[in-house]
Amino acid sequence: MIVLEVRFDVLLPRRKADLVKSLLPLLERERVHAYALSDAGFGTDPFGTDRDLLGFGYALGYWLHQHYFRVLSNGHEHIPKRGAAVIAGNHSGVLPFDAIMLAVDVFRFTDPPRLMRFMVDYFVYQVPFLGVLFRSLGQMPGTRRNFDGLVHEGHIVGLFPEGAEALGKPAAKRYELYPFSHGHVELAARYRVPVIPFGLVGAEEQMTMITDLRPLARALRLPYFPVTTTFPWLGPLGLLPKPVRYFIHYGEPIVIDPAALDSVEVRSREVDRVREAVADLVQRGLEQRRELDSSGSQP
Repeated sequence: MIVLEVRFDVLLPRRKADLVKSLLPLLERERVHAYALSDAGFGTDPFGTDRDLLGFGYALGYWLHQHYFRVLSNGHEHIPKRGAAVIAGNHSGVLPFDAIMLAVDVFRFTDPPRLMRFMVDYFVYQVPFLGVLFRSLGQMPGTRRNFDGLVHEGHIVGLFPEGAEALGKPAAKRYELYPFSHGHVELAARYRVPVIPFGLVGAEEQMTMITDLRPLARALRLPYFPVTTTFPWLGPLGLLPKPVRYFIHYGEPIVIDPAALDSVEVRSREVDRVREAVADLVQRGLEQRRELDSSGSQP
């Protein structure tokens, strides 16, 4: 088998340093340099994270966070300053801009800056170049071994218990949580790490899902194939999300009962605890949005 190593520093614009400088304020550039990247001897950390690409990705994400989605967030004090944790919440929006904004938000508002590592569905790593890029930005395939390594190294791991299918929620089910899988509770109990719940509002409105072409999705080995009000009618431009405002709320850490490892009943109860916390945080975001709308403060 021939393994091709893709160098994204070659594929990206040669003047990407200038682009980063133009998109990131000085304090945010210093934040990237302050991130404690453990060099494994190849210019990356043991998980393949590349500082230059991290800076480039953060610059683009910061612009989206600050100017496009205009993210309002609170509850950052619940995110631990050090040590491993699981961050879990709702998922939506057809394309995972919600995950990008969460990662940017955590990196931007934690001190020292913390990189959120998502457990990404494996189909992403079947797409040429995309898997390598995700690794370079610190995101990992959702395997048990990767989770073990990330927790052992004290990282924050992001999970969407609703699964990738939640991205394709129809408009009629906006802000209705799909059933949560048990994986996040089992992993948190096994490694004695807290679960930090979050609720995100806004992504549901960034694209309007009309239907899911499931036969085509199965043929392409995708979790869904969306048909929206703009895609595929406008081609690739139809995948551009609306510039809706995001609201993110983080809740208090939830300590999972270790008995969840041995009892299905306890595990289900703990999953319900996390799901209820996420539902409450989503409602808090919806209320905040309504208040801004009624006051006329939201552009």
